Amino acid sequence: MECPQTLSDCSKSGRINRMRVYIGYKYRNFKDKEELKVLLGRISDELTSLEHKTFVLGRDLFQWKHHTSPSKSIKPILSNMHKNDVFLAIIECGNKSSGLLFESFCAKILGKKIILAIKKGVNPKPFTYFSKDIIEFENYENLLVSVKERFKDL
Repeated sequence: MECPQTLSDCSKSGRINRMRVYIGYKYRNFKDKEELKVLLGRISDELTSLEHKTFVLGRDLFQWKHHTSPSKSIKPILSNMHKNDVFLAIIECGNKSSGLLFESFCAKILGKKIILAIKKGVNPKPFTYFSKDIIEFENYENLLVSVKERFKDL
């Protein structure tokens, strides 16, 4: 069976089984940046263990050296969102995030599957305008388990 020409990889059986997952997050609003890097790495590892490929803008493009001008991220966000199949938005606080909002908008416009991981008690608006596919989590260990469970059948 010939694999379709998509952004996803194909298994030996010809079935599409690996997704490319763009992981979005609120960098400037996250108090402990080192904890954020560890969390994103662990989420990426969970998805990779399921044979999905991941992209994290700060890690993969900027080597965690975020710049002061968010406008420098516009082209890389568009380019990389286009290459991915799924946008996973991590929403752990209610603070505004122009970057995550822009990433969500791009994912919606490009027709990507959008999954919101929202910490319990956090107001999910405006992100719920982009998707109703929600993983609710209480803590980061719960988030990791929920992400693995949600993505195992994608």
